Amino acid sequence: MEKRKPDAVVPEEIQTSIFARLKQARPDLEPSNLRYSPMEGLYKMKLDGRVVFVSEDGGFLIAGEMYQVNSGHLVNLQEQDRIKEEKAFAPKRVEMLQAVAEKDLVVYKPTVEQKGYVYIFTDIDCPFCRKLHSQMGAMLDMGIEVRYLAFPRAGINSRSAQKLSTVWCADNRVEMMDRFKSGQDVELAECEVSPVADHYILGKKVGIRGTPAIILESGQIIPGAVTPEMLAKEMGI
Repeated sequence: MEKRKPDAVVPEEIQTSIFARLKQARPDLEPSNLRYSPMEGLYKMKLDGRVVFVSEDGGFLIAGEMYQVNSGHLVNLQEQDRIKEEKAFAPKRVEMLQAVAEKDLVVYKPTVEQKGYVYIFTDIDCPFCRKLHSQMGAMLDMGIEVRYLAFPRAGINSRSAQKLSTVWCADNRVEMMDRFKSGQDVELAECEVSPVADHYILGKKVGIRGTPAIILESGQIIPGAVTPEMLAKEMGI
């Protein structure tokens, strides 16, 4: 009898059979990581990067959240998985970000003794990015160093990407970033080498889905604009 242990890897012959059936129906699908789910009759797997459930014969797919009914409350099992995956990936995210040379960042240095730093993936045309940037002075006064990376939400061939390239091509990147963030009209410029495309690709790899995205020294992502006080609390300073 087949032994079931949630999250254990399903035997290779079962995985091969189910994946073959899915690929026969949709050759463009990329199933992976077939594992036992907590529910009898269902496996779980990654399909194009998201978790879905599949019947034991591969005949049915279910895309959605699975909840476990406990005494007095419901437990979102996918959310638990996401938290575990995020925690496991955080050190790798830190490693990938630390590999970016400072010369390829836009860095705002604290006005007092540095107490910590954050990476922020930003977009020029993002209103919440501008809101966060408007609080830059307060962050710097708290000893937080801000290291900007580019993440044009509309893609690397967009006008937003051109604006970001203009920042990175400037002799004074901080001044140029401030001009764009304050809504000034700035003539777009091009330079031979811009890291914007590399930043965008890196952002996708480390799990960025929108801007602003703040990444702490631990590798934890804080999505959206937060107050300097909230950020300092998350950083433990």
